Amino acid sequence: MTDASIVIPTFRHPLLLPHALRSALAQEGVEVEVLVVGDGVEDDTRAALEPFLADSRVRFFDFEKGERHGERHRDGVVRGARGDVVCYLSDDDLLFPHHVAEMIELLQRVDFAYPPPVIALPDGVLRYRPGDLSQPEFFALIRAGRNNFVSLTGASHTRAAYARLPHGWRAAPPGKPTDIHMWEQFAALPGLSGAGGRRLTAIHFPDPDWSVVDQAARAAELESWLGLYASEGADGLDGLLAEAVLRAAQEFKLRTIRLSDELDDARREIARLSEPFWKRPARRVKRSATRLRAGVRREV
Repeated sequence: MTDASIVIPTFRHPLLLPHALRSALAQEGVEVEVLVVGDGVEDDTRAALEPFLADSRVRFFDFEKGERHGERHRDGVVRGARGDVVCYLSDDDLLFPHHVAEMIELLQRVDFAYPPPVIALPDGVLRYRPGDLSQPEFFALIRAGRNNFVSLTGASHTRAAYARLPHGWRAAPPGKPTDIHMWEQFAALPGLSGAGGRRLTAIHFPDPDWSVVDQAARAAELESWLGLYASEGADGLDGLLAEAVLRAAQEFKLRTIRLSDELDDARREIARLSEPFWKRPARRVKRSATRLRAGVRREV
């Protein structure tokens, strides 16, 4: 019996894909299948996949290059998945061994689930992006195209919820990220329920930041994270998550203070510009008189 299907779209990350695959196959306490969706991959990617194909849990769909990121390829693969739960993993990211079990537990009562939204940056900073899908307000923000914090990696849903979508995976309009286009469909489903995980079970290395880093260096970074889990376990990851949340709260406080000061300045400027023209000279005369009286008192 397959508890969950892990979908890994891939194109041109031959040095990173094996790390993602190993993390998907290392899930604990559950039976998974790993569905690798190739979108016009080259021979080096096929070679990187070859050692994993002996594992009956791995299936490789070697599609020709599709429109944009080959999103329509994913649609057919998801609809043919064996698991009642579908989890996603980018070919340059990682799932930790307790991820699928955590998502299955959440998806017993909701349609869509996501772990704490955490990204790793090349400078070593772990950044938490506040968001919780158990609160409808965050789905409303996704629906409105604002504050999307759900990356592909870690996103999980029931296959039943996917069947309710009007389109499923399809090419996003020019200029719109693929994943955001997909999550907007989910967010628009009537009665959709969601949940946010409380443990760090997946980690995303965002492409805009990491694309400038050599793939060999990126592969070493993925390996170090897998080693961290091996040495410190889930509790060690939870400690890192707590630090990231604290840092985000502190940054939010400072940003709030700065915005409050800017708002006060804007209000004062609006009030000044809104004054009747005849009051402005009177106000200047009043200030001058006040300064004059103060000078007279000092002389006396």
